[in-house]
Order: sequence, then structure tokens, then C-alpha cells
Amino acid sequence: MPLRRDPQFILICCVASLLSIAELIGAEFQIQSVLVYVELQGEPAVDVAVRLQEVGTSSHKIARATQKRIAKLERQHQLFIKELEQVQGKVESQFFRLANAVKVRLPVDQVEQVNQIEGVVDVTPVAQFHPLTSTSIPFIKATDIWNREGLSVTGKGVRIGIIDSGIDYTHAMFGGSGKESDYESNDPSIIEKGSFPTKKVVGGYDFAGDDYDGTKAPRPDRDPIDCAANSHGSHVAGIAAGVGVLTNGKPYTSGYTKTLEMDKFMIGPGVAPEAQLYALKVFGCAGTTGLSVDAMEWASDPNGDGDFADRLDVVNLSLGTSYTRPEFEGNAASRLVKLGCAVVRAAGNNGNNFYSLMVFDDSEITVANSIDDGVEYGSIEVTSPAALRGYYEAVEAGFTRKLEDIGEIKGKAVYVDPPQACSTLKNNDEIEGNIAIINRGICFFFDKIQRAKDAGARAVIVVNNEGGPPIPMGTSGGFVDIPAVMITRRDGLKLIEQSRNGVSVKLGGDFTILGGAELSDQLAPSSSRGPVYETHRLKPDLAAPGFNIQSARAGGGSSSLLSAGTSMAAPHVVGVAALLLEQHQDWTPNSIKAAMMNTAIQIRDENNEPYPESRAGAGRVNPQMAIETSVIVFDDEHPERVSLSFGLLEITGSYSEDRKLTLKNFSSEPWDSTIVISNTSINKGIKILPNKTTITVPALGQSTVDFKLLINPSEVELGFDATTPPEVKGGPRHIVHEASGQIWFRGESKSVHVPFHMLIRLVGDHRIEESQISVTSSDDIVPLILPVVGDSAHSSPLVSAFQLGYESPSRGYEDRDRASRDLIAIGAASNASELDDASELTLYFGVAMDGSWIVPQSFLTDLKVDVDTDLDGETDVELINGSSGDVLASGDITERELADDSYYTLVRNLKSDEYKLGGLLNVLPSSKRDTSLLNNSVMVFSVKASELGLPVDNYSIQYRFRNIYEGTRWIPFHIDKPALRTINSKLGNTPFHEVNKMDLMRLDRDALSTHGYSGTDFPKLLLLFHHNNFKDRVGIVKLDQGNLDSDDDGMLDQWELNYFNSIAKVDRTTDYDGDNFPDISEFIAGTNPLDDESLLSFMFPVDVIGEKVLLRWKSIPNRRYRIERSNGDLSRWKMLESGVLADSTRMSYIDSRIDNGLPVFYRLVVEED
Repeated sequence: MPLRRDPQFILICCVASLLSIAELIGAEFQIQSVLVYVELQGEPAVDVAVRLQEVGTSSHKIARATQKRIAKLERQHQLFIKELEQVQGKVESQFFRLANAVKVRLPVDQVEQVNQIEGVVDVTPVAQFHPLTSTSIPFIKATDIWNREGLSVTGKGVRIGIIDSGIDYTHAMFGGSGKESDYESNDPSIIEKGSFPTKKVVGGYDFAGDDYDGTKAPRPDRDPIDCAANSHGSHVAGIAAGVGVLTNGKPYTSGYTKTLEMDKFMIGPGVAPEAQLYALKVFGCAGTTGLSVDAMEWASDPNGDGDFADRLDVVNLSLGTSYTRPEFEGNAASRLVKLGCAVVRAAGNNGNNFYSLMVFDDSEITVANSIDDGVEYGSIEVTSPAALRGYYEAVEAGFTRKLEDIGEIKGKAVYVDPPQACSTLKNNDEIEGNIAIINRGICFFFDKIQRAKDAGARAVIVVNNEGGPPIPMGTSGGFVDIPAVMITRRDGLKLIEQSRNGVSVKLGGDFTILGGAELSDQLAPSSSRGPVYETHRLKPDLAAPGFNIQSARAGGGSSSLLSAGTSMAAPHVVGVAALLLEQHQDWTPNSIKAAMMNTAIQIRDENNEPYPESRAGAGRVNPQMAIETSVIVFDDEHPERVSLSFGLLEITGSYSEDRKLTLKNFSSEPWDSTIVISNTSINKGIKILPNKTTITVPALGQSTVDFKLLINPSEVELGFDATTPPEVKGGPRHIVHEASGQIWFRGESKSVHVPFHMLIRLVGDHRIEESQISVTSSDDIVPLILPVVGDSAHSSPLVSAFQLGYESPSRGYEDRDRASRDLIAIGAASNASELDDASELTLYFGVAMDGSWIVPQSFLTDLKVDVDTDLDGETDVELINGSSGDVLASGDITERELADDSYYTLVRNLKSDEYKLGGLLNVLPSSKRDTSLLNNSVMVFSVKASELGLPVDNYSIQYRFRNIYEGTRWIPFHIDKPALRTINSKLGNTPFHEVNKMDLMRLDRDALSTHGYSGTDFPKLLLLFHHNNFKDRVGIVKLDQGNLDSDDDGMLDQWELNYFNSIAKVDRTTDYDGDNFPDISEFIAGTNPLDDESLLSFMFPVDVIGEKVLLRWKSIPNRRYRIERSNGDLSRWKMLESGVLADSTRMSYIDSRIDNGLPVFYRLVVEED
């Protein structure tokens, strides 16, 4: 049995020892499989093609070079696939063009072994994606350019790939027969003679098979017909390039002009009705997909001959997931764009929540969802007072009594108490016999309306809590026997304001249809917000209509389906790109993107406030202006970015940054313009200044303009943008601080513009001057004086304070995501000493990690605090970081699509396995105090003691930190009597303090024994600096009776004197006896720093008996040890046991032998008390 002791790992974890076991174990157990991309060494074929294009190589020579490259990669893959046999890997796809990679399904515990195969560059999981019009096409004026001054531009000759659920090519929208019987008789697994391809849907492939759902292996075939149960792809394809369906159910076959009479259509034509469609089917009839790269690979070379001359012109990706940026998929999309294929992606439907959109790559065109002027709604009528009299948009609920069944209802509108009706109503007498007004948010629609009915309401009006139109309310089950409607937030606020003075309303009966221009060019509330997760760059790029769009229904013959979402917005932009490509056949995808963004129309909310660029990008697409522009503008250094995107800026003082924009003129005349900066939200502390006020772009030439970003932190204004309410789903919203706007180049007859955007964190370097403070007073309650030094660009920086429970050294992970799960410290606090009312008793936990999270969603950064309320060593309550949307909507905290910006401590009772909302993460809402929760590495959990289910009159608990990588031992804490009183009554009895006013903390000597401390042994103080720069967010202060470590080297003076007769011979960096075990580690471990044989290690030999491994080591009595194991990846360690208390000079531990024949490493760590 090979064994190894490696000093390197000892240094990483301060005090650790390892051993490896490489021996086959016969125990059989079921192994979970995972689908991964395995990237191999060597460039893919597209990189060869692009490199040769850049030096002017002929297309014939490029084709020969790429074909040769693919052949070489095929041989490389064959050798690799043979290597896979030893790890039971099953190949599902191979990629030679957009990537040099193999998609493999293999056992989870074999991933690291695959990583070790020679020639493997990286192994990454396959991201799983889900599927995300007759008035919208005229609204964006696409019809105006179908026949513009005698020049027809309808997408002729342009090839569009729809990467989705397939296309029903029998539907009349695509020139099919329009007979449902033809669809029903079509076998989706084969191509019947003469059925496919068609004149409209000229090609494609089914990569999935109807039974594919993302969890099982695909069963591809050549027939990409859409499932009737899905229809997503058909709907999308119809918007992009459908021919149109007449009112007689027949496909439209005549010409397209701007005078086309749209009322003759049952389904209007798509944006580019004469473009060719390719159905690239990556979804089955249900579920998710991991096949998007397979489809993009096909789009790069449809006939598979290695010559990219036949690559598609545009592809549409109306699919995605939230809060992610998958790198492998992004690289594939980037290469497809470099080949000359424009990639258009739906931004997602996660609403006005930061970082929630889906992006692969900067070069993509990412599309938000806006509303056109053809959306119509029912209404309610306000009959008094006179100032409010009129009709208001309203949408009926799907689970309540229909107004048409009841008739007209008149009555007084009564605002319920509490406003969201999530608990028993207090004003039943007022509600009875009247119409209840209820705010949307916090609890289910069904519960709100049922409570109003129980109180005697005749009907309910629910007020939306987001901008934009009202939505149809739904429920997972149940029926309420009174009518209910939703109205807009703007209209609802008017009614609520006047309700005390008396408001009379009428529902049902004869009502007026509303909509049209009143809602046009507002964003749909569901449209996802940027910026890009991980990179912080600006997205989406622009908006297009996607709200209640009518298009083809798969299996419906000639019938339509009404759908909403960014899935419907993206194909509008795909169609516009096709029109531009027909008109400008030599334009690159970057030029197409720039033309659309440079000419987009700024859009505003219901209060006429412009949407921030992180919601709407450059604005709503304007096809006519895009096709007519002869000048485009883009980032000089990154032409694929049509913006000045500065990312996340941590500002410590006055800041400046230089950027350049390039203007390109395609016309034969020079173009003059004036430069104007327009701020979407005015912030006098942030300025973007051009180096000139006018510019001339030469004919058929380019010009650049220099810009300087200047930030004066003393004048920066932090807060919400005007379109974003301080609440989401009824809970306080956490925000990041943005600055954005548009840079305009205004010519005599035309103008172009690009958006700019940045995220701002004002930070400092505050810290405690001394890491050790003497406690000399013998009083029972001792004030703690903490000398703070440093400065901050933030006007009101905060620090939170806790009784330290556990600290851990950094493991030095370079990956941000992994570092954000590496615990540095955890502590606890209680407001018991500040309260008279026991019902408000609250427990706080402060957590510090080694890397920053971006958003603290549990499915991205899992930070759990276990609480043992009965001290039996088992978890009773689990506290988790997450958002209100997870719990309120489904109780599933892993559901990305329900997540929002209202972040809470989620409380899980393990007995009932139910989640509920505890206190806000960081306690204080953003509307009151900026605590900088996002893009941080420190966080505060809060939960009321009453929510923990404590035994009567027992406030002693144990807690521990835990996530998928590590955990701590149980840490005692007495909620009612903390040893360190760290609560600030001036900030709502919370552990938050103004950084320069930390004068309210005290040591309670009487409480020391309840936490396991003696009269001279004190707990440490944990300080979390929420507005500091990354390196200075954690402070740990040691309290003692005197100066025990005068040189502050982490080793007690007396210990140094005992061994070295001096405190100057050693420090944190020395290793006196040269045993690769630093002196600081010898001190912590209790070993002899003068003896190179005295160090922390496992004793040899290691006994393996049957299915058990016996580990032994020399120990120091009363020290605590932790045993960890790694299955081969030495950056990932699993804790086996923590807090092992040594009661003798020799200790042992037994582990189960489950290593499946792979090396297993163990390490031993001494835990500091």
C-alpha cells in the first residue's frame, strides 16, 4: 500500500498530514452519473479558419486546412475514447469545429480520473437549459422595409437556424398544408417521402428525440418536427420568418409590401418572411436540454464536410437558465460568431433581479422583452371620486368566479389590513359587502383572495407590485367563489391613496377594452435583468416585443398560440438581423449587432422614467433605422461589445479610466456629428467626458473618440433607479449600485448611440489597529475600546460584530466560486441584553468567506448554519442563505427561475422538512442602509429565537457552519446571555455599527462560564467590515488579561521563551528545526520546534482491515483535531470528523474503505480553540 507524506499540504492548511490509498475495494454501490464536456489539447477547426481568414487566405485553401484539422482531431478523439473505457465513460457527442471536446456521461467519482488523462485540458459539467404575432411586427415597423422605395427586403437568401424544440413544417405558417391530419400522421422518428425538407424549412436535425428530457441519453434522428406538447420552436420560428396564415387557414403566398393588410391574417407574417428556416431540435416533448452546443456545431457546417462556407447566417437561442454564464457554451458561441453567424439569445424571464439573465458570450445579441401596442386588456371602472373617474386595465384571475357569470358588481373599494393579506385581516367590518384592495406579494394569490372572501368581500382587486401590465393570477390548486382582478401598480397606488376618502368601483358588465399605446414600449415585468453573472459586463443588448405574441402552434394545422417571454422577443431580432443581412451581405455579425443597438429606441416605464441599461440595453430594436444607418459605433478594443461596459468598480478614492469608441462609415460621404452624453440616472459624482465635442468620420473610413470616466466618491449618490421599487414580492429588495446612460453621436439627419454601464462599490480599508486587546477591568460588564484606523470612500461604512466561534485559514483557491465557499470565520450575537420584549429576541450569525459571491443565492453559494436546540449533537434547525421567491412560490430553494432580489435567512425545520422566511440577510433593507450584500464575502444571518423551537426557558444552543466542502465542530452559545455583547441599539438592536462608532461592545464576565470560558480565558471578537476592499473585510480581536504576544507573531511569548530563550528568534515565516513544519504550526499543534522528528503526522504503518482504515497519530491532550479526506482532487477535502478531543497522547480514527480503486488522501488538522 503506497503511502505519502507531503509537506506542501501541511503548509496549505497550517497543520495537516496526508496519506494515499491506491487499492481496489470490492464493495459494490450505485454510482451517480454526470454529463460533462471533456476539452482536449489542440485548437478546434474554427480557430484555424478564422486565423487564415485574417491573413487573407483563399476560401479553397481554408476549406482544405479545416478538413485536414478535423481529420487530425478525429484521430485524437479515437485515442481518447479508448482511454475512457477504464472509467466507464459513455460518449454522447464529439466536437471538432466549435470546440475540441467530447461530451461524456460517466460516474461522478470518475471525473477526477478523466481530468488526469493525458491531453485533457478541462472537464466541465454540461449546462441544462429550458425553453424560455400579428401586432408586434407592424409595431416595430418591419413591414415598412419589406418594400422600401421599390427595394424589397424580406430576408431572401438568409438562412436562420432555430435551436429549440423543432418546427412543425406541416403548419400553414411555414407553407405546409395546414391540416392537423398531416401532422398526426407524421412519424417524428423518420422522414416520410416528400415530407421534409420543405420550401420554407429547408433543413435541420433532431439531436434529441421526443423522449429526451435532459436526464437521459438523446436518441437523435433526421426528422426535426416539433412536439404538439411543446410547440416552443414552432412559435419562435413563426415570429422570425413565418409566411403568415390567412383568415381562411391557408398559408400566404403573395408578395410582402409595407401596405400589406394585416387584418386579412389569422397569424401575421414573421419579421423576415422570405428567409429560409433550419429546425435544430434540441428539446424532447418535455424537460430540459444539454444539446445546444451540438446544434451550434451543426450550424457551423450543416453538410459536415469540414468546409464552413455553408454555415448558417443567424441562429436563435430562446433557451437558457438563470444566474450563470457557462464558459464552454460561451466559447462555442463566440467561435460561431467569428465564422460569420450572428447568434441571438433570449435574456430570460427572471424579472427585475440583478444578474438573473442568461448569457453565453459578449458577441451574442441578448434580447429583453418589451410590449407592443397591440396588447389588450379588460378593465374596471372607477365611478368616484371625480378625480379618479375612468377605466383601468385589469386581468381576471384564473381560479376565481368569472365576471361574465356574475354580471356587474358595484361597491366601495376597501384597502385591507394588513395590506398583503398574508395573515388574518383586521378590518373585516369595513370589508364586508365591499370590494377588497390587496397588495401583491409575500403569500399566494389563493390565500389572499380566500381571506378577503372569508371577511365578506364581494370581489377583490389585487395591485401589482411591479411596473408594467397586470398579470393573470394563478394557483397550484383550489377555487375561490368571488371574482378577482389584478391592476397595475401605478393605478393601484392611486386607488389606495384615495381609499380612505371613499372610492367607488364597478367590475364586470359592459367594460372597455384597454391597451395599445398606453402600454407600448414598456418592459414586460418578467424580462431578466443584467449585468452578466461573473463578468459584470452590460447585458441585455436591446429589447424587442415579446409580450402576448401570437404565432404558430405545433400540431394545430393553421391555428395559433399566444405566448409571452424573451423567447418571443429574440426571434424578432433574428428576423431584423436577416433583413439587415439581405441588405448588407458583406456585414459581419458585429456590424449587424451594432446597427441594431446604435439605432434602438429608448423605452420608459409607466411613469415615463427611462429603464436602466441593465434592463433594456440600448433600447427597443428599430428595423427601419437599423437598415438605413450608414454609420455604426462600437468599443474600440472589443468590437463585439457595442457599449462602454466598465464592469464592477471598487472605488477607494478619486478614480479615472480611459476608453475608446470607434465609428465606422459605410457611405461614400463623410459624416459629421456632435457628441452628447445622456445619463439614464443622473449621478453628479460620475462623469464620462469625450476628448472632443464633434467628430467627422471619413467616407468609407473609421474614426476613434477617447473617453475618460471620472468618479468622485464624495459626490456619488447610492440608491435605487427610478424604475425599480424598493420591494420585490412584498419583501425588501437588495441592490447593487449602478451608473448608466447613452453616448450619442448626433448628425444632421441621423444619430447613433451606444450605452455605457458600471457597477459601483465604494470601499475602504478600515481595521482594528491592534489584533489583541487587554481587558484589565475586573467589573462584571467591561466596555471594549476598539481603536479603528483606515479610511473609506463610502460615506457610512458599516461593521458587524460577533462572538467568534470558529476561524480557519485561507486555502488559497484562485477560483472565485470555490473561494466563496471557503470559510474564514463564523461568530454569533444576540440582542438579549437590549430587549424588554422576549418575543423580539433574535440570534445573529456572522459569516466570512475567502472569496466573494456575486449574489447570495443558495444554489450558487451554499452557506449553512446548523443549530442544535436540545444539545444532543444533531441538527434541529438549518439556516440557509436564499431569496423569498424560492420559499414563497414553491418551497424549493434550488429553483433558479423563482429566485429574486429579496434575500433572507431561510429557516428549515428538519422534523417537518419545511422552509420559512427568517430575518433579512444583513438584517437592514437597502432602502434604509446600504449593507453591500451582493459582491461581498461577509454576511449576517438573522433568526428570531421563537422560530428555532427552543425548549421552554432554555436558551443554550450549539451551532456549526457547513456547506458541500467543509464544516466546523459544534460551537456553544447562550442566546439569552452572550459573553460578548455586540448589539447596537442605535441601529435597530442589530450587530451593525458605524465603523467609527464601535463604542457599544462589552464583555460580560458572568456569561463566560456558559460558553465554556474561565475567568481569565475570553472569547475572541469577530468583526466584519461590509464596505472594505476584498483583502480587509475580516478582523479578529483577541481579548486577554495582559499582553501575552507582544511581537504579534501568533506565538505566545512564554512558549517562545521556553524553547528559544527569546521572542525574536522565530516568527510566522520561520521553521527553526527545518522539518517543513513552520514554527507557527508547531505552536498550534503542540509539537517541539527544536526536534525535526516531532511534528503532526499519521503513524505508520496504516492498517487496512476488511472495509475499514485505521488512522493513528500522536496527540496532545486537550487539543482538538479534524480528519479530512480527498478522493484525488487535493483542492477539495471532505470533513470526516471535527472537534476530536484528545484525552491521551495517542489517538485513532476508523474510516470506511470506499475508494473504488482510486487514490484516497487523508489529512489531519489541529483546530484552534
